[in-house]
Amino acid sequence: MKVLGINTSPRENSNVRFALEAALEASAEKGAETEIIDVNPLTISPCQADNYCKANNSECGLNDDMADIYKKIEEADGIILASPIYFFDVTAQAKAVIDRLYCYFGNEEFAKLFSTKKVSIITTNGGAPLEAFESSLNTQMQAFGALGFQTGDIIALGGNMLPGEIQEKEDQLEKAKEVGKNII
Repeated sequence: MKVLGINTSPRENSNVRFALEAALEASAEKGAETEIIDVNPLTISPCQADNYCKANNSECGLNDDMADIYKKIEEADGIILASPIYFFDVTAQAKAVIDRLYCYFGNEEFAKLFSTKKVSIITTNGGAPLEAFESSLNTQMQAFGALGFQTGDIIALGGNMLPGEIQEKEDQLEKAKEVGKNII
């Protein structure tokens, strides 16, 4: 079993990356092979809506770092998307990855492949209550569901404004570990 973590925080020592590491550690303890992709240093262009993918069996017409992420998603058994909440939603880096998954939309072959894979979302934020951005997270998860993925956990770990602050919050890291256990 392979579990792919997709870290979409632009910040070094980000709280959401620490939470993702805890989740993947729990997956590894259950026997999974794990990997983290840090999206921020990669070149991922926005979807161009040219529908090249629709005429080419879901192959995206853009030639950038997303090509490697596509391959890793196709090979993974579970995916954990990790994003801090910036202004009531996931980061622009997370949204770019999600938008580029449009190439799979409507492809029955990939829907069948994805039907055996589970996706979960881990978020961190400075202090807003979950209700402030819960609908946004549900929308992002629905995008994965529309592609055929099994939808898993969505957790929001609040009160984490400063870099690395979550490392002192064992209760929150335990919640992240539960995500890692549940993705298996």
